[in-house]
Amino acid sequence: MLLVAKVVAFAALMMSMLVVSTAVSGPAWSWGLDGHRTVGVVADILLATDPAGVASKKLLGDASLSEAATWADCAKGFCGALTKDERIYVDQNPQHKTYHYTDVPIQQSRYQLGTAGTRDDDVVQVSKQAVNVLRGKAPNSGPAVLDRKSALWVLAHMVGDLHQPLHVGAIYFDEDCHEPVDPNIAGAGKPDFGIGTTIVSTNGGNDVKMLNEKSFHVTYWDEGTVVGAMRLASVKKKSIEDFANFIVAHPPEGWQTQGDPETWPAQWASEILPLANTALTKVDIGEGTPAENQERTLQCTWPVTISRDYSTWANKQALNQLGKAGFRLAALVRTVMQGN
Repeated sequence: MLLVAKVVAFAALMMSMLVVSTAVSGPAWSWGLDGHRTVGVVADILLATDPAGVASKKLLGDASLSEAATWADCAKGFCGALTKDERIYVDQNPQHKTYHYTDVPIQQSRYQLGTAGTRDDDVVQVSKQAVNVLRGKAPNSGPAVLDRKSALWVLAHMVGDLHQPLHVGAIYFDEDCHEPVDPNIAGAGKPDFGIGTTIVSTNGGNDVKMLNEKSFHVTYWDEGTVVGAMRLASVKKKSIEDFANFIVAHPPEGWQTQGDPETWPAQWASEILPLANTALTKVDIGEGTPAENQERTLQCTWPVTISRDYSTWANKQALNQLGKAGFRLAALVRTVMQGN
């Protein structure tokens, strides 16, 4: 199957990223291949005998939610040649790479559209639109161009994105790259809250660098914490199925979400902000160094030192967040696919 081949190619790419340094200027994919697939397999298990699971698989052309969970990243070209569905999505959504994250300052207590770091086409707004498309509302009354099929492909991935702390919360610094600031306050009244002119973004933690210039976002939070979470679950040989079965047998506390499903993405973003705050303040971020860039905007890099205590803490958070994402994806699919 083409999807299987693409998964293999994606895995090879992710492994190569752990070996070589990254030069990413913006947020990449959250959780990496293993994390997103875990979220999808958890949802597949929970919906195995549910009519919503059957309906979702039919809508996806017999693909599982596990396969769907990596689709939006494969549409970026990370998995080789694009499928027909991916090409249509990319052509209709030229800004699709920005759909995967929002950059709410970690000083904020909740996600609120219109504040610093949020966008009309961020992960919360695109996820909200996908929910409404699947519920039968007007398909393109939002930032993305989606039909029901592409909406489910996208949503299966975005639920995972919303549960990775560095895809929601962000740390910003003053123009000297020394002191953390909240652009809502320090940049009040300025275009884009001064971000890029008087306030420096860490680009979702990608400009926070580990040894050998590896990205704190990609190498550590997207990949390293997933491996650490698997160790906590005593999973051998990185078996996604064993990991997902462990999560299903040990449901995370507080995964249930109340209210209208279209509000769930914003609720999840607000919920994870305190975790993002801790993830970016509990770690030792060193003094920033200005970096040159072709866009003539302020940019710096910061060294980071990760302690054993931090790693232990982060692995536990990753296990909990992957569990929540899997259970919540199943609940969301069950809700939006009712009667379909």
